[in-house]
Amino acid sequence: MLLVVSGLSPQIVTETIYALALAGESRFVPTEVHIITTKEGAQKAELSLLSTDLGWFHKLCDDYQLPAIAFNRDHIHVMQDANGQDMSDIRSIEDNSAAADYITAQVRAFSSDDKCALHVSIAGGRKTMGFYLGYALSLYGRPQDRLSPGLRQLMT
Repeated sequence: MLLVVSGLSPQIVTETIYALALAGESRFVPTEVHIITTKEGAQKAELSLLSTDLGWFHKLCDDYQLPAIAFNRDHIHVMQDANGQDMSDIRSIEDNSAAADYITAQVRAFSSDDKCALHVSIAGGRKTMGFYLGYALSLYGRPQDRLSPGLRQLMT
């Protein structure tokens, strides 16, 4: 599974899949993709990656004849604040705390499945989101899990 944090530039998903599956030295095609983002980030991801108008995710898979990758609206996870409301952005100390808790809970849930191998990319979203995702993987990661610090490292 590819787990990505994304802000307002969801192309990080297609760029990461391309780097993993086609450009890197050791090829890896995820069987599913999950995004952790904000409310506006989710809207942008749905529009640019999954819509019938743009659908860049589907175009990438078709253009490079990638095997089936599970990725739909249910795989886009919107961070929630302490009151359970979808977050628009990370602007305050409280927002940062809620984002850290949400991201950590997601990594804990995904890593609880022994049959799942996580490939975590911290290249997208706000720097704090990437930090929280990497830190959560350091807490819950297993031998089969991997961390990608950025696209440049994947392409070498």
